[in-house]
Amino acid sequence: MLDSATAVKKTILLVPGFMADTYDSEEWFVELCSKTYSDIQFLWLVPDASYLFKCKRFWHPDSPKVLSEPVYVTHLKENNTPYLVRNIRKYNFVANFILFRRLFKDTQIDAVYTHFGPERFWATLFGKLWGKTTIWSEHWHSLGRRFAVAKRIFYLLFVDYFISGSRFIAETLPKGAKVYTVPNSMRLEGKHRRLEEEQRFLLKEKLGLPPSSTIILMVANFTKQKRHALALEVCEKVIGKRKDVVFVFPSEGPERERIVRKIAELNLNAHFVLPGYVSKVDEYYQAADICMFTAFNDAAPLVILEAMKYSLPQVVFASGGPAEVIRHGETGFLAREGDVNEFSRQLLELIDDSAKRSLMGEKALQVMRENYSLDTWTKNMMTVLREIVLEKRNIRERGRKQISGGPGG
Repeated sequence: MLDSATAVKKTILLVPGFMADTYDSEEWFVELCSKTYSDIQFLWLVPDASYLFKCKRFWHPDSPKVLSEPVYVTHLKENNTPYLVRNIRKYNFVANFILFRRLFKDTQIDAVYTHFGPERFWATLFGKLWGKTTIWSEHWHSLGRRFAVAKRIFYLLFVDYFISGSRFIAETLPKGAKVYTVPNSMRLEGKHRRLEEEQRFLLKEKLGLPPSSTIILMVANFTKQKRHALALEVCEKVIGKRKDVVFVFPSEGPERERIVRKIAELNLNAHFVLPGYVSKVDEYYQAADICMFTAFNDAAPLVILEAMKYSLPQVVFASGGPAEVIRHGETGFLAREGDVNEFSRQLLELIDDSAKRSLMGEKALQVMRENYSLDTWTKNMMTVLREIVLEKRNIRERGRKQISGGPGG
């Protein structure tokens, strides 16, 4: 239950819209809400598992057949975080109207914080209509996709504040919007430590990777935006110079079969491992020597932080959110957007110089610890929420406010 003893506390209704069978994405918010604050408390509004199964809201194709509740609810219970189980209907205006009317009547809510899925549109709409402060968390370039005009109008009418995961995302939002930028985070724990060479040798054998090869890892769903076809051009150039390299592309997606066929056509099967969906991707990070990422204008990909957590240098194109995180020449390389030749040269430089890889990897972990830890994210997020909900201080019109100690692009 909510803490009713302290009337001065402001209550934020958190409407996650998360998937049912994953926990990493919710972890930050579960931890944020598990702490006790003197001025703010949280109430989660979550769906039941049967509704999520009906909507097929799952992260990967081999989800368990039966869940009694969304995975993150277990952690809410463990942390004694209050929550309500209510199903926001995708298209039913009347049912959602009744739901929020009762909710706002029965519970003192001061602000509504929304995340993914259609739930966020309904929660923001009714939150605004009932006079609540509405906070929209934006994780991608939503106006660069479908229904851009309708979304822009909705944002202007119903969203009081945005919280973005990168400056790139912030700049895609409507001009004049009140936007705070809080970069994403990653939990640091023992399993991220680099393995000794003998352990890595055994791990490579376990994963079916040539133990003596240099392993280059790219963790990305096979979609056009991730540009695996462009990555393949890079790989072909690198293999032309170094035959002892193996590229690992885990994950699934609509572009996967096309890439598999192209690799076979180029007679490069010996240099690629495509394991499909993997539940223990950390093993591939531990086995890898270098990471690469070829997406165009990716908003704020967690895979960049994951590579840093495992002390891996990486090469990415200088576009979107990754360009804000990678320190060129220190934690990795930023290639000019779309320049396959430069990208391949930078990979070859890392392949040829193990000492440089080690130094860059150590620096990447240091930057990760200093700027992108979960503790840093929690502190920054609470700073933003207090400014919005308690002080109600408007950031200047057309302004963008960065809340982070993270490096620039």
